[in-house]
Amino acid sequence: MDRLYRSDTDQIIGGVCGGLGAYLRVDPLIVRLAFVVLAMIHGIGLVAYILLWLFVPTMHSEAKDQEEIWRQNVAEMKEQLHSLGPQIHKAANSQQPSQRMMIIGAILVGVGLSVLLDNLHLLWWFSLGKLWPLLLIALGSAILLNNLKDKR
Repeated sequence: MDRLYRSDTDQIIGGVCGGLGAYLRVDPLIVRLAFVVLAMIHGIGLVAYILLWLFVPTMHSEAKDQEEIWRQNVAEMKEQLHSLGPQIHKAANSQQPSQRMMIIGAILVGVGLSVLLDNLHLLWWFSLGKLWPLLLIALGSAILLNNLKDKR
């Protein structure tokens, strides 16, 4: 593959990681993990993902120029967001408390990890005030593990 395309088949959200994986000849899971790690570093991964989704066409795109590619991709993003919204709303308003607690736990772990990674450039182990993200991670992990144990 000599040109970068978003994947039509190997996609979770927009096909960016599947396309990059094929282009770089690596497993798309590695690319996805790299985007997650980069997203935790001041949101760089999220911005890069959105920009690639906006400007990189799918392999089977019939767009003739960059402006048409951009318009198609924006329309696809809107469609994805509209379909994702009800799924998130349904999960958040679920009658099952364990599912709601899983979401809360995952959010706590994500926020804690992102804040902790942001603080790592400092000597955070010398300041107890800098350790509060570990408390968020521990609390979120405890909620997730407790709910996973209850599902068995």
